[in-house]
Amino acid sequence: SDFPQIWVVALCLTFTHTVTLSVFPAITADVESATLDPTWNKYFTSVSCFLVSSVMDWIGRSTTSFITWPNKNSKLLPLLVGVRIVFIPLFMLCNVQNRSHLPVLFLNDAWFLVFMLLFSLSNGYLVSLIMCYGPMKVLPHEAEMAGALMTFFLALGLTLGSA
Repeated sequence: SDFPQIWVVALCLTFTHTVTLSVFPAITADVESATLDPTWNKYFTSVSCFLVSSVMDWIGRSTTSFITWPNKNSKLLPLLVGVRIVFIPLFMLCNVQNRSHLPVLFLNDAWFLVFMLLFSLSNGYLVSLIMCYGPMKVLPHEAEMAGALMTFFLALGLTLGSA
């Protein structure tokens, strides 16, 4: 069975997608600009949420072509994945509208852009890295099954995050 060898990276993959989809795009698309510039306000969500997310996610995924850190057996990998949970309150404390309970602690648009850059870059990098590591943690003849299992855990993370 492949699962005992890949369970850590499988759970990392699930958790990464769960955190990502718990705030993107449901919360992040509701963040509004704090500026008074009508042109920037018109394009704020398209640029700061969707364009930044797509570009940084792609850069993160591409980065694994030449940087694969931490290694596949590192205890740091689950830690990095777990630390991403901090993005949930960070985004919720941005200028999300319509709000009724939480204060806006990060009103300036720059905060949201920095959070979105780090969030998307880390998502792309960690997902790509973890998907590479799953099949590498098993014997060569088990790699195909490990890849299939990783795909299941990717879908599980998407489902949990969407829920």
